Order: sequence, then C-alpha cells, then structure tokens
Amino acid sequence: MDFLVRFASTSEDRDAAFALRRAVFEQEQNIPRPLDRDAHDTSADHVVAFAPDGRCVGTGRIVRLDSRTCRLGRQATAASHRSRGVGAAVLEQLERMARLRGVAELTVHAQLPAERFYRNRGFVREGEVFLEEGVPHVLMRKRLAP
Repeated sequence: MDFLVRFASTSEDRDAAFALRRAVFEQEQNIPRPLDRDAHDTSADHVVAFAPDGRCVGTGRIVRLDSRTCRLGRQATAASHRSRGVGAAVLEQLERMARLRGVAELTVHAQLPAERFYRNRGFVREGEVFLEEGVPHVLMRKRLAP
C-alpha cells in the first residue's frame, strides 16, 4: 500500500482534502464550484489518504442526517492513484467512523460511474437516476453491522 488513510484531524488535513476535491470535481469533471466546499464541511467527519510524498490522494466525508443515518459524500481519488485501493480504503475508514458514532446506515448519492464501486461494497441502489449539479446520480444505501 503506497498511501496512508486516516481521519482528518487538522485544518491542514481538511485543506488538502478540499484541494483534491477541487482538482477532481471542478478541474477534471467540470462540476460547478458548490462541490468544492459547502455548509456541511464544518460538521462532517472527513477521511484523507496521503501518498509517501505528502500529497493527498484520497478523501471522503460523512454527514449525519439523523440519529441513525449518515450520508457519505465528496469521495474523491487522485487520478494518479485510482484502481490502487485508495477509494476502498477511504470508504472502509468512513464506515468505521460511522460505526464508532453509532450510525446504523449510510446513504450516498453516487455518480453513475461509481455505482458499481459502491454496489461491490454492499450498497443497494434505491430509485431512479437524478441530477445533482447537472451530473446523473443514484441514491444507494448500506446498513452497517454493529
């Protein structure tokens, strides 16, 4: 494994995550700026993955929706580190964090190309395709084992 995944515990960790999100969502995917930062970033729990050279190569967050549910989101992996297990490792840590918080269920608005990634990790699709920031998504849900 050529990366280290951890909970984002400092403002520097979160700034690195935001920079990666800008690179992936805005520059690579041409998604409007609202995916860079939003009001949930201050209350969300964030996870980051760093390469040995200190670059942030993966990130994601969970936002509590109610006493038993969190929404996973803003998960991004640097192009240089895709298909190397970064996304799966970030998701694993986000699930671990949710369990530590007593959460029973995760939801995610998955971009269509990411649907298989989440399905392979136990998420189930609900409903039809919808647009979020002009990008097709599907709602997916996963119940967490205690």
